[in-house]
Amino acid sequence: MDKERKLGNQELLKAEDVARVTGLSPETLAQWRSQKRGIPFIRISRNCVRYRQSDLDSWLVERTVLTDGTGSDRR
Repeated sequence: MDKERKLGNQELLKAEDVARVTGLSPETLAQWRSQKRGIPFIRISRNCVRYRQSDLDSWLVERTVLTDGTGSDRR
């Protein structure tokens, strides 16, 4: 990752970087962008899209499922 691609003090991530972290494919991320859903992104130009690390982190936190830690299957 180029350390020069920053917004403020944050690195800007490529779709491939986000795909590696999330396990999603770059194609899924592209579909989500076209549908204006999923992880917030920055459109630098027509063919250049980047993601803020903080937006990715927030998106992941929103999807965190907390468990009670006991391993029981209570419903």
